[in-house]
Amino acid sequence: MPLPEIGPGEMLVRVLASGVCGTDVKKIRQGLLPAPRVFGHEIAGTVERLGPGVTRFRAGDRVVLHHHIPCGACYFCERGVHAQCATYKKNGTTAGFEPAGGGFAEYVKAMDWIVARGAIAIPEGVSEEEATFVEPVNTCLKAVRKADIAPGQTVLVVGQGPIGLLLTQLARWAGAEVLGSDTLPDRLEMSRRLGASHAYDAHDDVARAVRDRTAGRGADRVLLAALGPQAFRQALDATRAGGSLMVFSATAPGENVELDLGALCSSEKQILTSYSASVDVQELAARLVFERAVRVRELITHRLPLSEAARAVELAAHPAPGVLKVMLVAE
Repeated sequence: MPLPEIGPGEMLVRVLASGVCGTDVKKIRQGLLPAPRVFGHEIAGTVERLGPGVTRFRAGDRVVLHHHIPCGACYFCERGVHAQCATYKKNGTTAGFEPAGGGFAEYVKAMDWIVARGAIAIPEGVSEEEATFVEPVNTCLKAVRKADIAPGQTVLVVGQGPIGLLLTQLARWAGAEVLGSDTLPDRLEMSRRLGASHAYDAHDDVARAVRDRTAGRGADRVLLAALGPQAFRQALDATRAGGSLMVFSATAPGENVELDLGALCSSEKQILTSYSASVDVQELAARLVFERAVRVRELITHRLPLSEAARAVELAAHPAPGVLKVMLVAE
């Protein structure tokens, strides 16, 4: 592919590391967007070339890029619902073709609004691989904030894949006692290592175990980081009366569940949703990664060169023992 042409306010970045995200996997495997596109939105690299007017960075600087940044002035932005802003919905990084992230390539162009408000310098001592977690940590921190997680609460995180383990750490950082559930023993072990008080086999009666631990009530907050009706049912059953369930992992059309509205209303449980990142927590999320308050290096289980991108996507698409975060790295 030709190098992307850059214009005023833009910059060309050589990609050194790009995480494979579950949303990328869905788009690729389910054909959610028409081809041709280059996906990959967890991007860290070095500035290769600067367009006229760029003063924030110099060639050779290491940066992590957000691919979505809102306008800050529309109806949705004024109400803090940044992911629904029309500007936010425009992808601001591309390797060519229709902008779709572009991190699964050697070079990406960051457009002017990304350079101005969505590019973050990587401090000395932080690796590019660690820096790729700034965007996913942002999305998880947004969900934790929206779920109003606070000290003294009991929080269950259903699913202990890469995103679930970030949510587990952030809920613990927010002061809650955190419980985890998953079907894979090594993920349960990692959950405990990263701060969960208990981690339950999802094949068992997790809701009962959580109630037993909370004087029969259930979890104050439940964060759903797994897909499917069974995971949703487990999450809702484990939520105490008057508590809330944050649905985080459903990002594609057709991810359906059945819901008993009568039981939901009579128990006064709330179902919340959170999608994508937020500029409101952009600096805090970066600081949590850069200062290693959230441990991300331990989540990386596979590092593959760009020439093995197809294998990387397949690995990330199938939860299996020994597979957590899959990373594409420069060859």
